[in-house]
Parts: sequence; structure tokens; C-alpha cells
Amino acid sequence: MLQRASKACRGSRLTEAFTVEEQRILEPYFTNLDKPVFAFTSRVPEEVVAVLFSKYSRSAHSIRKNFLDLVKDPESGFKGILESIGGSGSNDAFAAALMKARDFFRRILVEYGDDSVGELGIAHVACEGVSQIAAKAIESARLSSPLEKSTRYVVFDKGSYYRPAAIINSKLAAEYATVCDELFETYSSEIEATKAFVREKWPISEFDFNGKKISGMADEAETKRAKSAYESSVKAKTLDILRYYLPAASQTNLGMTANGRGFEYLISKLMSDELEEIRQIGQMMHEELSKVVPSLVKRAAPSNYLVETKKAMHSFAAARLSGIKIKKQPTVTLVSYDKDAEIKVVAAALYQFSHHPMTQLRKMAKKMTADERIKAIDEYMGRRSNRRERPLRAAEAAYCQFDVLSDYGAYRDLQRHRIMTQIPQLLTVEHGYDTPPEIVEAGFGEQFHKCMKKAAAVYRKIAAEMPMEAQYVVPLAYRIRYIMQFNLREAYHLIELRSTPQGHPSYRHVVQEMFRQIKAVHPTLVHYMKFVNMDELDALGRLKSELRKEEKMAAFDKK
Repeated sequence: MLQRASKACRGSRLTEAFTVEEQRILEPYFTNLDKPVFAFTSRVPEEVVAVLFSKYSRSAHSIRKNFLDLVKDPESGFKGILESIGGSGSNDAFAAALMKARDFFRRILVEYGDDSVGELGIAHVACEGVSQIAAKAIESARLSSPLEKSTRYVVFDKGSYYRPAAIINSKLAAEYATVCDELFETYSSEIEATKAFVREKWPISEFDFNGKKISGMADEAETKRAKSAYESSVKAKTLDILRYYLPAASQTNLGMTANGRGFEYLISKLMSDELEEIRQIGQMMHEELSKVVPSLVKRAAPSNYLVETKKAMHSFAAARLSGIKIKKQPTVTLVSYDKDAEIKVVAAALYQFSHHPMTQLRKMAKKMTADERIKAIDEYMGRRSNRRERPLRAAEAAYCQFDVLSDYGAYRDLQRHRIMTQIPQLLTVEHGYDTPPEIVEAGFGEQFHKCMKKAAAVYRKIAAEMPMEAQYVVPLAYRIRYIMQFNLREAYHLIELRSTPQGHPSYRHVVQEMFRQIKAVHPTLVHYMKFVNMDELDALGRLKSELRKEEKMAAFDKK
């Protein structure tokens, strides 16, 4: 007998009707059977999701109807998978059903022949014990969501650094290990003393917890919680200071989520890298993803185009730029920007709310008076009440490009923003390094400079023979040069987020300079970038931010 589904929402068509038996089959795999909006449960393999979504383009049937067809089709092997997941099948039966199903899915994906099908299946990968250099290569993928072990919250253990075979099998192996060991040893040995320095410079008496001075609290439990929060803040600030010692070889852990198409391109890129570590990670990623979404990463392979292009450009650049002295420039330089940005943004803002062609709107915007354009921009951006309310997409009509020279630690943080064009140069020691003022104030300045110079000396020896591998020995204090090109909308997000008081001083300086330079050329367009924090770069905001997090946790625990 048919059981009719109720209306999903007033005014909509009736959703599908399923038999009782069909409902029994479907219920474990979908969040509802009676609404036009639903989700897959975690029981549905990602390749199945990809196949079902791909059918939207060539089938008049719904997802749930096509799901039932898969179950009923003896060629799909899908019934065997569901039985195994439900607990009624053996491991051998599941493996056989899965192999049969994957062959079936591959045929469908080949038949549909659309790269976008690869975007319909999601996978999750963990990469552990990878260097900072490799982590940045992995995280450069735009179509991914990575999360990495933090240098702010986690103490990096002695000896946890990558040892590239090219260096370890060379005459420079001992020097490489010695300088990495010394960097880690110095980092570790200064933790407790730096904590003491932080406590003295920013004593607990200066901070509030839940609106009360920590030093004057009467409630014992609350006092304990507040002191614990303060100590967590001290640790975070300490590790922020000392991360400058860590070499780029420092091993980290990261996890990432991406769709099949994103992984396919990333794996090909990793497999084509100049560094052996990154190539190996690409190979391992391919092997592991082939176990869970083989149909979606089957085409991933080393790219001769990438390999040969990089070789050719290294040679061309070396020949063309050899002997040309590098000019000095500020930390942040606005290289280029749209001189008619206001016209572009106003025209794009009007476009969405009109029926006129863009060429006509551009001409109209150009003829407007300055006050008229300001009025249009005010209507478009002026109602923002917090930094999460970004301007609408017309703000993407204007672009700017910055050339940045910051310490590698700051680059690691800013590199997370992938809705832009980022082009880093190789990590080197030739641009010098940044010295945290707290290291000098704490009495470790001499030791810090000694470590930096030792690392530079070993870097130069390795770079003479292995310029790519030489990057591993460079501490995070050393500067790297990179291009950041983004539209005005992303500028709002990047600058407002990274200028907050809890931000690390090094990248706060970068985005504050970006704001000053954009404001100099586009004062009207950044007038509504009103959540930029231009306060002095000090640690109080950072420490207070940590305390606020603990306050939220305390409130959550009470609930």
C-alpha cells in the first residue's frame, strides 16, 4: 500500500510517496522522507553521493528514487553494501560488494564525463609528521578546508623535525642535524623563563575574569578557574614569542576536507613538486584516498607540464636575473590597484538591482558626481553591524595586489586565506629575520641572534648544492616574500579579521599596513571597513582574548 507524504511546506507540491518497504530501505540513509529538502546520513558512502547527485543532470527522478533503483539493480552491488553496513553481511561479502559497486560507479562517472562530478564526493585526510614546508604546499589548495597543529597552543617536541634524504645522505647531514637540534633545544629551554617574564610583564592583577579582578576573587572555584585561564594565556603568549626559533623542518599535523576534484588536482600538484617529501605525501594521499573514493581520484598522477615548467622557469629566472641586485622595499607594498575602482563597484552594485547592461552602468557611474557615488556606496555598504557582515559581491569588482615581506610565521597564518592569488618565493635567509622584542626584554637576545646566524650559515652551505632542501633549516623568524592579490570584498574579511587584538603582532602589522595603503588610494571604499583594529601591537589584547575564551567555557560548563 502507498503511504502519502505530507506537504513539506505550504504552497509546495506534494513530496514523493513511498511504499512501506521502500520507506524501510530509505530511512537509515536520509534525514527525512517527506520533505523536499533533506540530507544524507553518514551511512551513505561519498562515491554513492557523487553518483546520485550526478544523476540530477540526466534523470527526471529524485535522489531517493534513484537510490532505490541502485539498491534494486543487481549490477550495482549496492544492495550487498547496505546489507554489510547494516550488520547482516560478512567482511568478505562487504569487500566483494564494494568492489562490484565501485566498478559500477566508475562506469557511471565515465558515462557522465563531467569534471564537476568529482566535486560531489567529499573525503577527509590526515597528514601527520609533515614539515612546515610540506604543510604550506598541502594547504595551498583552494578547494579544501585544512586545520593545522598550532604553534600557539602546542609545544613542539625536541627532535620533531623532518630529515630530508638529500641532506641526510650528504656531507652536510651532521651540520643540518646540529643546527636543528640547537634551535629546538633553545626553544624548549626558554619556555619556563619566558613564562616567568610574561607573568611579570603582564601580571595577573591587571586582568578581569567575568567582570572581577582575578586577584580579588572570593569564590575558590571561580578563582581556580580564572588562574587556570590566566596560565593558559601565559602559555599561549610564550609560545607566540618562541615560535621564531622553530625551523621550517618542524613537523606538524594537519587534517583537511575537500571534494574529489580538489583532491585530484592537489595530489597531482604534490606528486609534481621539487621536494621529495611533498612528492611522497602526494603518493600516500593518493593511495589512501583510493581506498575510500577511488573513482574520484583515479586520474591523479604526476604532471609533466608542472615538472617541466618549473624546471624551465628556474633556469630562465636564474639566467635573466643573475647579478641583478635586489632592491629594498617596505614590509608591505601596494603594487597595483584599480584606479577606477569606485566606478567599477558602483556599476556592479547597480547591476544586480537593474536590467541594464554593465557597459551602460559603467558609463553612468563614470558620469556621476563624487557625492552621488558616495551615496551609492553608502547604500551598498553602510549598514554593516559587525565584521562577519561582508559587503555584497559587487565589492569583488575591484582588485589590489600587495608585495609582502614578513617573517615565515606570519606567512603561515596569512596563507590560510585562499580566496585570493598567493605566490610565495622560496624561503631563504637573504631577507633577514625579525626579532620579537620580548625575547630581547627577557634577556635572550644574544642567544637568539646566535641561533639565527648559525642557521643562516648552514642554510648557505646547503643552498649551494640543494636550494630547495635548504629551506628546511630556515627558522620561522626569517622573512619570506610573497604576493597577495585579492578583491575589495576579501580585503574587508582579511584585514578586519587579522587586525583583531588577539592576532599575532607580525601579521597584525601586515594587514594594518594594507589598510593604510588601500585607504590612501580608495578612502571612500574602505570607509565602511569600520572593524579594523589599528591599536598598538601589544600583548594585552592577546592575553585578554585567551581569558575571554576561558570565560565562555566556564559559562558553557555551568549550563
